[in-house]
Amino acid sequence: MKLNFYTPAYGNADGFGAASFGFAGAEDENALKNVVCPFEIEGSLLIGTYEECLGNIPDGKWQAVVVLLGNKGDENEFIKALAEKVGAPLVGGAAAINPVTGEKGLITGRGEVAIFLINDERYDFEVISENIHTALSEHKISYSDRWINEIDGCNAKEWLLQQKEKFGIKKEDFEHLTLSDKYGINAHLSEVDGRIFSGRDLSETMCLRYVEHSEVLTKIQKFYNDENAVIFGCAGLKSILDSGLSCSGTGLFMFGEVCTVDGHSDFGNLMLSKLRVMKKDK
Repeated sequence: MKLNFYTPAYGNADGFGAASFGFAGAEDENALKNVVCPFEIEGSLLIGTYEECLGNIPDGKWQAVVVLLGNKGDENEFIKALAEKVGAPLVGGAAAINPVTGEKGLITGRGEVAIFLINDERYDFEVISENIHTALSEHKISYSDRWINEIDGCNAKEWLLQQKEKFGIKKEDFEHLTLSDKYGINAHLSEVDGRIFSGRDLSETMCLRYVEHSEVLTKIQKFYNDENAVIFGCAGLKSILDSGLSCSGTGLFMFGEVCTVDGHSDFGNLMLSKLRVMKKDK
């Protein structure tokens, strides 16, 4: 199976893939661009709804699993259920939404999810996920679904504004300062109708995290310097790069990332995650 990624304006391509919000070292998200990964990997492909894919996982011992999400929502619950069933590290992300038309679901099969279960003994596979934000302090979160009501008993919007003032961050900046769960997987916060909304599921205790603007490019570039990898980075991180990012492998930008940290797989935001593919010596 060829892994094939493309900008939203390009439309669906052959093989297994999804829309990326531009590529590292290539055209922007509005360009017509299609990138085929240099290796062809053996495995099993599933497409359809969350329920269909969970119910149709074949028997086998999987080395890794690539998950491409079609912007349906409920990602955390699905990723956890999938990880439990396959017993292998998960990597991937949610498809980029067309910035001009708003079209969603730009993945193989145009369903809720597309899954590639890898079983190819010619290669060794490694899933690596990373958070470039430094952990600062833990805080109590009061929330409903993905809406944050209070942080440490204070109005969430006002609390975040106070934290941004401490670091000299603009009030509309939700990329340099954020919250993560106990595994260090970030949420991408935003303000909607005067309330704070999270791009992933929340928990009762979360960690405040911050990345200096001067550190962003260096940290991301180090992760993308991997010629043997398919790299899923966050479009939100792309937005705070102040210069070009190069990539010796295949560098993507997604609308949410599938991460595996210490054996735990989950959906998050503002993260870096990659599948490293290494050919075995004969």
